[in-house]
Amino acid sequence: MSSDPPRSLPSPPGLPTVTPPSGSMFFRLFGVPALIVGGLVLLLIVGQPLLGKLSQYFLGRTWGSASPEQFLRDLDNTNKEVRWRAANDLAQVLLRDDKLASDSDFALQLVQRLRRTLSSSAPFEKAHAEHFAKLSPEEERRETAKLEPDRDYILLLTQCLGHFMVPLGAPVLEELAMQQSGLDPRALGARRRQALWALANLGENIKRFDKLPSQQQETILSELETTAHALRFISPAGEKEKGEGEAKAALDYLQKRRAGRPSALGMDRVIQKCAAADDPSLRELAAFAANFWSGTAAENARIEETLLRLCDDPGKGEEELAQLEDENTEQETRKLVKKPGFRVQVNAAVALARQGWKVHLPLLQTMLDEDELRSIFVIQSKTGGAEQPDQATVVQIMLNALKAVVELHRKNPRLDLSSLRPNIDKLAHNPNLAVQTEAGRVVLALGNP
Repeated sequence: MSSDPPRSLPSPPGLPTVTPPSGSMFFRLFGVPALIVGGLVLLLIVGQPLLGKLSQYFLGRTWGSASPEQFLRDLDNTNKEVRWRAANDLAQVLLRDDKLASDSDFALQLVQRLRRTLSSSAPFEKAHAEHFAKLSPEEERRETAKLEPDRDYILLLTQCLGHFMVPLGAPVLEELAMQQSGLDPRALGARRRQALWALANLGENIKRFDKLPSQQQETILSELETTAHALRFISPAGEKEKGEGEAKAALDYLQKRRAGRPSALGMDRVIQKCAAADDPSLRELAAFAANFWSGTAAENARIEETLLRLCDDPGKGEEELAQLEDENTEQETRKLVKKPGFRVQVNAAVALARQGWKVHLPLLQTMLDEDELRSIFVIQSKTGGAEQPDQATVVQIMLNALKAVVELHRKNPRLDLSSLRPNIDKLAHNPNLAVQTEAGRVVLALGNP
């Protein structure tokens, strides 16, 4: 028998010669991939702590590994970019981290910083407001630039306090929302709007407390009680009294909420006050905030009465607001509302429906009529030209109205909504998929007419 190595077998015509695989080929086919996979596995096992540290370094501040102390240091940083980044990161973390969002000590630290900044900046804001009207545009820009650092800091702290589930920030936010003097008109309006927006967010975030396990709720209440007690021994006296009162108010509110006896925490008065403002954007935000707050029968009646009044809003102040928008040279178009007060009206109608209170059905009917909405909300070029329907706004209003109708029916199932059915059925065949889907949900919820 021959001991020669086997020779390649002759291949059929047209096919390449087949040769036995060599050792180097086996290594390339199987050895190299095995080494790569093994190396990756080893990296994951051995390098996991390093990867964790790297992820904390790059992502930690956004996803919750940064401590309250780190956030406070960054918020106190004199560098504007560091402050803004910290505030934005904190807002994201608070929405996802129940522990941080219920940290009463942390929330109180932010409240105290906000109060100190408001107090220290108040004399300068007042002096600026007193001679604001006499300043030339250039002087006004210079004076405003001096006030901007404190104004920005107040804005950041205001935004952050709206993302907690413990309402320690409610009292100071309510004070800001109802403030009527002490700043120049534009700055005052902006501050009140910021505070109202934060209060609306706070009302929504407090609902997270209701979904927590009972033991976790107990822990939060216990920590609040400890915070209130500890503040008795903290100086200065004025800050101590304020902080202790805010901690006790938050504790009392959450205890009553847990027992099924929630209050509006003073928001009925805030909504009522802001609904009477000359600034239409404040009235609009007051109606929006009413979606997220309810309380005792008397408080609910006060909010409901305010919303019903806003359903007939006459549009006071809209011309001044439009003039300010025209001054914005960055925008080439202007958004017009052909029906005075309608933006405020639709927000009030949605809030009433979502709360299950008295509703203005003809107003809801209009909000479900696409053709009519397209004639009310239009876009116009600042250089002239034909008006075009503001379709994005039209779609958003229809979606909000449809969602509100579902909530209204859920909370008040005996209410006759048959007058809305023709418009709802029509929207169920709307070319916009989101509108069509939402209208289909409403049809299913309402059942057969």
